[in-house]
Amino acid sequence: MNGFSAIIWDCDGVLIDSEVIACGVMLDHFAALGYNMTLENFIIRFMGKNFRRICAEIAEESGIDIRAGFDEAAYKAEQYEAFEKRLQATPGVHEFLQGCKVPVAVASGSELARLHLTLDVTALRGFFGSHIYSADMVRNGKPAPDIFLHAAKQLRCAPETCLVIEDGIHGIHGAKAAGMEVWAYLGGSHMTPKAREAVLAAKPNRSFSTMRELAAAFHARQEQGLTAKAV
Repeated sequence: MNGFSAIIWDCDGVLIDSEVIACGVMLDHFAALGYNMTLENFIIRFMGKNFRRICAEIAEESGIDIRAGFDEAAYKAEQYEAFEKRLQATPGVHEFLQGCKVPVAVASGSELARLHLTLDVTALRGFFGSHIYSADMVRNGKPAPDIFLHAAKQLRCAPETCLVIEDGIHGIHGAKAAGMEVWAYLGGSHMTPKAREAVLAAKPNRSFSTMRELAAAFHARQEQGLTAKAV
């Protein structure tokens, strides 16, 4: 069993505990336009998808054209204010990244400006340098593999040697389509039993609930890879 040459991280719900904040604000704005859903179901269905794809699915399902009436400026202002006041990094993620010996990247469905803001607020941006990638940079967002393949290419790592850390079913499917191993983080505040069940049904290669668990599993895997090479 080989070790990994890089780690590609989803951002929302993995590096930062943002899904309840972000999806809650978006759902409020959607409800004002006539589209209603529980927060739990909204997270399960749309988490990890970019805004264009979400609106397209809603229009196809309900006939409601969210984009036509959506006040993007008001939405972003409210969301960014909430991030600045309430957003926290996932416990233990700073320590993991400080000790990580392989290149890392972010591959997210969020727009780049939001990624920069949230990673700055949580003091995580410095770990990734220029390797912060948004689905806006590729043709197709998750569950397509495009964003993961783009990140691997920029890291100059073969896709099959990359580990993806995800918390959403669409990201898991996208990572698998890219030929990458994917581990699911189940410790975010949005992970209700129903959400956890949906993520595990996507069949990640491994799941974990704390960054300490991730560190133990990752370092064990790297040691196995070194042993295999020595033999």
